Amino acid sequence: MLIIIDNTLTAIDHTRSSKEELHLFCELLFTIGVDIIELSVEIYEKMEYLPDMGKYYLHVNSIDALEKYPGFHGYTCRHAVLEDRVIPEIQINDPRELMKLKQLREYKELRIVGLDGILCHPFEKILKDMMKMLPCSSIHFCPENHYHCASALAVLWLTNYGNKVTSSFAGHKNNAATEEVIMSMRISVRRKPNSNLTVLPKLSQLYEKFSGRTIGSKKPILGKNIFQVESGIHADGINKNPATYEAYDPKWVGQKSELVIGKHSGSKAIHLKLMELQIPLPDEAEISKILKKVKVISSNNRSSLSDAEFAKIVREVLANEGSKIHC
Repeated sequence: MLIIIDNTLTAIDHTRSSKEELHLFCELLFTIGVDIIELSVEIYEKMEYLPDMGKYYLHVNSIDALEKYPGFHGYTCRHAVLEDRVIPEIQINDPRELMKLKQLREYKELRIVGLDGILCHPFEKILKDMMKMLPCSSIHFCPENHYHCASALAVLWLTNYGNKVTSSFAGHKNNAATEEVIMSMRISVRRKPNSNLTVLPKLSQLYEKFSGRTIGSKKPILGKNIFQVESGIHADGINKNPATYEAYDPKWVGQKSELVIGKHSGSKAIHLKLMELQIPLPDEAEISKILKKVKVISSNNRSSLSDAEFAKIVREVLANEGSKIHC
C-alpha cells in the first residue's frame, strides 16, 4: 500500500488560523488523498483535539512528549530514538553519507530526509543501496527540493522502490509538493482515482492564509493560470481534443481551460475568442487587423489581454472599418 504523509503543519506554527480552519485544512488534505497528516505540538494544541477523520503523526523533540500527547498513530523526531512508536529522521545530503545508515539497522521505521541531488548521480544504485542497508526497516523517504526535483524523486521512490513518502502542500517545507505527488500517482498508477481534487482551490486559499505565502499563478496543479492557452495552435488543438495538450481534465482540480489572447495568438485563437464572447465574426481582413493590434498592445503591455481589453480592440478596429458590432 502506498502511503503519502503530509508534514505541512509541522512548519506553520505561528499561524493566526482558527481551530476550525485547521480542522478543515486536515479534512481537505485527506479528501485529496493524503494518508497521514503530521502535526507540530503547537498546531495540535491549537486544534485542541484530533478530528475523527484520518491518521496523525506528532512531531516531537523528545520521547517525554509521548506520554503527554497520547493517541497518535505515530511520532516523529529529529533524534535517533530507539522507541517503537517513534520514527527518527535522519538527514543525508550527500550519497557518501549513506554508510551511516548501517548503524541504524535495528530501527523498525526510519525517515530519510534530503538526497535531493541524487539525480546528478547513479540514483537507481543509490536508492537500491539505501534499501539494502536497512533490510528490516520501513523507510519513509522525504526528498528535499534544492534542485527542484523533490516531487520527481518522491514519485520515483513510490513507483520503483518503497511505499512511503513525506511531502508538504505546495512544497512548503522545501519538500516534494503533496499535490504533485498525488496527481502523478493518480495518472501513472491510478492511486486513489476517486479522491476529490476539486477542493484544491480551497486548500490553496487556506494554505496562503496559514503561511503568508502566495501560490504562483503558474505553479503546477495549483496555479490559477495553468490552464490558460494563448497560442493559436494550442487553442485549436484543445478545442478539438483537450487530451492533446492537457495531461488531465482541469475539472479534476476545480479549474477550467481558458483561452487568452496575446502576442502568441493566431487568427484561429481570435476566431475562438470571438465565438466565446458571442461577437459576430467579421471577415478575414478585419480579423487580420484585430490580430495585428492585439500583438502590438499585448507586446507593449507584456501580458495577455483581458476579455474586456480584447472586446475594446474589436470595437475600435471594426469602427475604423465602418462595421457595426455590439460587444
